[in-house]
Amino acid sequence: MRLHILLTTFALSLLGCAPTEPQGTSLLIGTYTDAGSRGIYRTTFSESGFTAPELVVEVDNPSFLALTDDGSRLYAVSEGGTDDTSALNAYRYDAEADSFTLINRQPTNGASPCYVRLFEGRAFTANYTGGSFTSFPIAEDGSLGEPQEREFEPREGSASHVHGLFLAPDGESLYVTDLGRSEIFQIDALGRELSRTQLDMGAGPRHMAFSKDGKVAYALNELSGKVNVFDIESEGLRLKQEIASDSVGGGGCADIHLSNDGRFLYASNRLKEDGISVFSVDEKGLLTKVGYTLTGVHPRNFTLTADNRFLLVALRDSNSVEVYARDEKTGLLTRTAISLELSHPVCLLWM
Repeated sequence: MRLHILLTTFALSLLGCAPTEPQGTSLLIGTYTDAGSRGIYRTTFSESGFTAPELVVEVDNPSFLALTDDGSRLYAVSEGGTDDTSALNAYRYDAEADSFTLINRQPTNGASPCYVRLFEGRAFTANYTGGSFTSFPIAEDGSLGEPQEREFEPREGSASHVHGLFLAPDGESLYVTDLGRSEIFQIDALGRELSRTQLDMGAGPRHMAFSKDGKVAYALNELSGKVNVFDIESEGLRLKQEIASDSVGGGGCADIHLSNDGRFLYASNRLKEDGISVFSVDEKGLLTKVGYTLTGVHPRNFTLTADNRFLLVALRDSNSVEVYARDEKTGLLTRTAISLELSHPVCLLWM
């Protein structure tokens, strides 16, 4: 695999005023394994570029990953298209040996798990085709217990497609996005429903982010291409703004993240004029679109570095991870010449 490690002139000018180059940071990359990739890869990222990706876990379609806080356990979905090929995998990380070992694998009982979240001693998967979420008790050794699945009925003729599970700012519940039903459910650790927010049919909520003060929620709608801004209230979410991320009708919005200082929001758009929308955030949490940066093809997932100086984008159909320099004052992105070639990368997780 060729590795591009040169920086653009613009990026070099930014880095020339930067502190001493920090040590690289380990990055896990989940992939689809239908076109050459074999599972989960690891690379090290720094301002100089990436190290060559190393296969650390061989597994089918690990399209979403989660680590425990201490980094000793890794959980990865296997996003199969049927119940028989859909599972959650648990791994133990041995720091001394610097290796991952499979603990066990459990079926999700719902097809196409595309998200995993750890919460209150359990692992939860969002099963897109299955229209359900599944919870697994996690034993002391990190192994997964028997799955418990909750399915959702169609709404107004639209089948359920559960896409994500997001920890509420108070840490006491999860928000579940259902793209098919265009609803957001709030659940407790036992999977009991606490609140339900209905969006316009056809909106398609996919991923969420939350303000630093925990008072505002942002939901990115894959199908309508809009970001919904909600006040978080005791009885549920109250809509206060709707703003376009995708303005060209691509119908493929994917991921959403806030900068560490809470001043800028980023959202990825696919299927037409693929790229990243940039929004400024005011003191009330309301958004103003301030920029748009074109990327490679199919920016499914992205992440910011710990210092927020760079934004890394997993481009499924460009078979690469691209790197963008971020302006701290304006929030705007500029592509660097750093990229990593890898077949069908779809999930980026700092280790």
